[in-house]
Amino acid sequence: MTVAEAFTHYTKRLETAIDAAEAHAMMPLLLEYVCKIDRSDFQKLRGTTLHTAQTEQLTQLTQQILAGKPLQYVLGEAWFCGLKLMVNAQVLIPRPETEELVEWIIANCRFPVSALQIMDMCTGSGCIALALKRRIRKATVTAVDVDPGALSVARYNAQQLGISIDVLQADLSDSMGWTPLGATDIIVSNPPYISAAEKAEMSPTVLDHEPHLALFAPEADPLFFYKQLALLAEQKLNPQGQLFTELNASYAQEVGSLFLKAGFQIAIKADMQGKERMLRAWR
Repeated sequence: MTVAEAFTHYTKRLETAIDAAEAHAMMPLLLEYVCKIDRSDFQKLRGTTLHTAQTEQLTQLTQQILAGKPLQYVLGEAWFCGLKLMVNAQVLIPRPETEELVEWIIANCRFPVSALQIMDMCTGSGCIALALKRRIRKATVTAVDVDPGALSVARYNAQQLGISIDVLQADLSDSMGWTPLGATDIIVSNPPYISAAEKAEMSPTVLDHEPHLALFAPEADPLFFYKQLALLAEQKLNPQGQLFTELNASYAQEVGSLFLKAGFQIAIKADMQGKERMLRAWR
């Protein structure tokens, strides 16, 4: 079976379970992974015959996707802001909307940056922290998460990319444990924000595979982690500091009101789909 034949064969298999356009978008990624080629070489190698081991691996990967496992977990990697990150079931898959949050932070970054301190709460894979450090090289960036498994992924990604960040364990829900966290100029977070009521609307691909610890807010208080971020900002932000957070669009205005009542000025920004998905807060 050639690369071109494999593309056709396995695309048809994927189309039995997922949208045709999505299947066509996945196949180059699967073939690049199995054949260990760059995307730029894909067209040139369409006539190349796959080895038996490659065909077997492609079959196994396809079966995992047909079973509902996200492509990024199948491959063990995801791209974010031009960085290839290792991901597994202990961390969320980075989303394009979060790339917009990174760009917004950079656009509002006060220079000079030689003494800039950035804290990324609920860091997960480290995607935000690593992207900011890559773009703002002189800044000191600290990635924080409660989950040791997530912190292991963040450390691994930092090492593989050769990006120097600090990695600390702390729980956003427990203000008593924030003592090790130093004062900072920027706090950024993509906290758990999905309410229990929204579970029924979620894709099984997300619900069954991505970590619930990083997805869901407490059932009794969907704004809990935003309240904690406001408290963290009160305690840890330096004068003229800023907080940036990703939002649950369903609660954007409520989160904005929460920060206003806490004495902050705010700006809410829509994402590429026109949803209110980002907030900036400052004194």
